[in-house]
Amino acid sequence: MKVKIYKSEWHQIEKKYVAEIDEDLVNELYPDNTKKKNKEILKGLKDGTTDIEEFMSDAFGEVDIDWDHEYDDLWTDRKGGYEITYEVEQ
Repeated sequence: MKVKIYKSEWHQIEKKYVAEIDEDLVNELYPDNTKKKNKEILKGLKDGTTDIEEFMSDAFGEVDIDWDHEYDDLWTDRKGGYEITYEVEQ
């Protein structure tokens, strides 16, 4: 008699993308702002004084951000990033 047991490793994966935000995109997103104000927003993105979450929320559905795939990071046991489950074939 044989019993088949399946072992599943549930890994998490981080998919990382990159986009370059320039003055033209900020001007498109905030057309009512002065160019000086938009330059301050762009500078703030770089130095962390502009809230990135708020900026991305404003941009969602309003401007096209060209995201390029950067890399995938499969979390492994070195990061404690997976669990194992077992299942018996019925």
